[in-house]
Amino acid sequence: MAKKSRGMWAVFFMLLSCMLMPIVTADNSPSQPEINTRWLPDQFGENVNSYRITFADDKSYQVDLMVIHERQGVSLDVETFQSWDLINNARILDLQLNTSLEWSDEISISVSITSYDGQELVEPLITTRQFEVGTWNQPMDDHEIMLETTWMLDQSYTNEEGEQGFYLDFAGQGWQERTGDIVNSWELGEGNISFLESTGNDSTNLSLVLNSIWKNETIESGILNAQIFEAIGSGQLLSITNEDNVTTTILVDVVNAELNRSLINDIVSERLKIDANGELNISSDEGEESSTNIDGEIGVFYLETWDENGVRKLYDQRFEAIAQMVIIDEGSRLDIDIETLSSAEQWVDGVRTYQVEELVGSGTFGFAESDNESSVMINGTIYDFHTLTEQGITITDDIHIDGDITGDVQGTFGIVRGIELTGNQANATGTEFPVNVIHEESWFNLTGVNGGNFFDGAGIGATHNQTWDYQVIYSDWDNRTVRFVWEETGADSSSGEEYPERSPIQQEAEAPEVDEALGNLTVSRETGLMPIPMITGDELRLAGQEGLFLTVSAGDNANDPRDGHNFHVVSWTGQYNGEETGTAYGSIIDEGPLKGLISSVTRVLEIPFGE
Repeated sequence: MAKKSRGMWAVFFMLLSCMLMPIVTADNSPSQPEINTRWLPDQFGENVNSYRITFADDKSYQVDLMVIHERQGVSLDVETFQSWDLINNARILDLQLNTSLEWSDEISISVSITSYDGQELVEPLITTRQFEVGTWNQPMDDHEIMLETTWMLDQSYTNEEGEQGFYLDFAGQGWQERTGDIVNSWELGEGNISFLESTGNDSTNLSLVLNSIWKNETIESGILNAQIFEAIGSGQLLSITNEDNVTTTILVDVVNAELNRSLINDIVSERLKIDANGELNISSDEGEESSTNIDGEIGVFYLETWDENGVRKLYDQRFEAIAQMVIIDEGSRLDIDIETLSSAEQWVDGVRTYQVEELVGSGTFGFAESDNESSVMINGTIYDFHTLTEQGITITDDIHIDGDITGDVQGTFGIVRGIELTGNQANATGTEFPVNVIHEESWFNLTGVNGGNFFDGAGIGATHNQTWDYQVIYSDWDNRTVRFVWEETGADSSSGEEYPERSPIQQEAEAPEVDEALGNLTVSRETGLMPIPMITGDELRLAGQEGLFLTVSAGDNANDPRDGHNFHVVSWTGQYNGEETGTAYGSIIDEGPLKGLISSVTRVLEIPFGE
């Protein structure tokens, strides 16, 4: 009997000890934690391979971790750096891996809770997350999908140069296809684009209706290796320049505008072509009694540029106009009918291959002056006014003017100027240069003086002056006169010659530089690595597009019905934090073969325009 009692007490104490052991029961069990990406930049601006494990409460936990990181089927050596924290009454475990992220990597993270709130679990609670490393908006599975895109970018700001602005809207449809590691996409649509660029006192405003916008991209293994963007349209160009109190206004209708930007094999190529016609006005106001005004019609306004990796490969410019010019200066008036106002210039690989500049005109001028109740009037005719340079060489420099003097002083005058011959001439140091000998002949013949003190008191008589300007033929050079000869007859006759010092000064024509006539037009969208599928709570920075970084936070799940399908999606919001500012939000598919594909997105961007 005693032995039986001792056995019963042994069983009793064993059961009691088991009941008193710190083992979690069903009434005090932990919940599944959440495992989220935190692919955010470190202090050096580089994204880190980091994760946050968020537990359901603020209790204490003991966990075992198993992290597998595979690249092309090979497991990488993984080390994890752990840090615990308490945020918003929830226990947090942050993990940072020593490995980097690459497209198509496969990562598995398992969290095994072995102890909760100081009590050991009978069975560990295991939570596992597995995903692939993909590219934003690029599902990993083979697929074919229709795309519908709407862009709208509206911005304006003021910097030290003045007002700047950029507007773009686009609506189109397209197609995206993945086969293996290659993704091709095509988009075709239409829209509007406008630019306002100010540089000091100058401004350029280009507004175009784009009736065709085409974009094609090829992405291989998550890397963009080919992109073509082409836009064709028409519109209006307004250019205003101010220099030395002279304002030049060009307003043209753009008949055809073409913009092509391509990225192929790391070579960025940009082409711009504008063909237009319209109106020209040049005006200056030197005071109450002095002004210059030119009104004209532009028959040809053509500009074509081609830049490759920041180097100008082609510059082709042509301009043709006719105009009426009126110059008023303290009682004098000059009216010129400009029959030809043209310029053309072409540069290929930094070498000027073609250049022409020509001005042809004729007209009249008049002048009136009074002195001590006497007056004089001058009326003249400009029979010929013609200048022409070709390939940087002066070909023509002609002037022919005749006039009459009436009133209290009577007479005639005239000027004839032209290139007499071309040859070689030594300058002041004895160095020879090719020159045009420009002969100018002027005469001044007074036949009657009835009063007043005009023409410095000159009396009746005639003067005849001739000059020979030995001018270097190259129109781009400075101080072009190397020898000057004159011969004057009349009351103050004289003759002689001189060799100006420091003549000529050789100058090379300056090749057009690459400018940002269309601003920092980025036709790519934000891109970068993402977990596929992305889940609620994930955080990551898309840093694959230079200057267009987007930090994304994944939100709640939802359903998004589109094109007869009901996609399961996760919503997201984003903050741009590269060279630009702005926000974005949308949803991305998180189930099925299209997981990783954006189903909707709205962007609000402020991108710097120009430099």
